[in-house]
Amino acid sequence: MMKWLIGLVLLIIAGTGLWFSGLLKPYLPGATALIQQATTTPATTQQQAPQQTSDLPTSQSDDSDAAIAQDSAAVDAQMQGLGSDQSNVNSSLNDQPTQQEF
Repeated sequence: MMKWLIGLVLLIIAGTGLWFSGLLKPYLPGATALIQQATTTPATTQQQAPQQTSDLPTSQSDDSDAAIAQDSAAVDAQMQGLGSDQSNVNSSLNDQPTQQEF
């Protein structure tokens, strides 16, 4: 029994070594297609920067005093909303179990 267990462990180690060395790649056609698909990237001439979005009511390039005041008011309103959310969570944590009848 012990010989079988040692043989199984050695077989697993050998299989893992072959897998990571890439020698099993020709025998797994589905895996090579996935690897080739993942490694090929389309050639682009110009990479685009990701668009940054904001939840604030003014544009990102507007730096006037009125825009700053409007953004500040929007942030204050969002913070007050978070405060009410926090109080709702706190009240739900203090909820008492009710008696159930079967």
